[in-house]
This record gives sequence, structure tokens and C-alpha cells, in this order.
Amino acid sequence: MPIFAKNKITIEEDCLLPSPKIWMSYSGPNPHKAYGKITEILKNNLKFKNENIQEREFKWDRSNVVEKFSGSIEAFKDFDKFTYIMAFIDFSGNVKPSKEFGKVGDLKVEIDGYIRTDYPQDTVWERSLFYEVIRSFWHKFFYQKERYAFKERCRNILLVVQKELKTYFDILPKS
Repeated sequence: MPIFAKNKITIEEDCLLPSPKIWMSYSGPNPHKAYGKITEILKNNLKFKNENIQEREFKWDRSNVVEKFSGSIEAFKDFDKFTYIMAFIDFSGNVKPSKEFGKVGDLKVEIDGYIRTDYPQDTVWERSLFYEVIRSFWHKFFYQKERYAFKERCRNILLVVQKELKTYFDILPKS
């Protein structure tokens, strides 16, 4: 869980580097159902707590025959006392009525995430030079290896979201 300290040192790393984000496109029936599927994947498959999944934005313009929608979901999950994952899933698309499927349209999804490590700096001890030397030594020689493992877990979590969405929309390559 993010540390709510007045002062803190934050170390942040992108989980998907060298590629900055995961992008997906879909054309077909019911693309608007992606929103529900994304939250379901986060809760059921990846065990994110319900209270740690937030809808940052959701818009649906029904003023035309072709309806446009967009949304943004933010979720976090603790790895340990200091480090957690922040996942961002943005989507947008359009739908129009279809006699065969109910609605048909297009969807674009952008998946991004990073791990963040927070070290509180509120107390006199936490701001002392001696503490900073010890914390830096511990971080560099012991904790950094664990953070690399967390970064790999973060990457795998984001790839699971992509794979599950592809499976749901049946857009996996045929083998």
C-alpha cells in the first residue's frame, strides 16, 4: 500500500521497459464490455482487492448513432511493506447497434504499470545521515534483487491482463 508520509523517498521503475506500454486493438461485437472484463481480471485472476481498483474516468457519448466511450482504471497491489505495483489501463472505442450482436464497434486498450518503493522520511531518525547510509546500503546490496523480482512480477501481471482480454475477445493468434 502506498505510504502516506509527509516526506518520503520514492523510487519508481517502469515494468514494461524497453517497450513503454502494451497496446491492443479490437474490432467486433460488444467492445464496450471490456470495462467489466478488465475489473473482473484484476479482481478474480490477479487478486487485486476491490478497494484498490479505482475508476479514474469513464465517458460515454450517446448523442450520435455511433456511440463513443472511454475510460481509465488505476489499480495497485502490495508486494511488501515498501513496494507496490501501480497498473493503469486506459481504453476507448465506439459502438453502433447491430442486429446480430446487439452492438458492434472498435476498441483500443493501453496497459501500463510501474513498481514504486516508498521510504518514509517523517521522523528525525529517518532523516538522519546515519539512517540514510544504512538504508542506502541495505537497498543496494539486499533489497535491489528483490525489487528486480517485483519488476518481473509486475510485467507478468500486465501481460496476464493483455492475454485475458485477448482470450475474452477471441483475438489470440490461431496456432
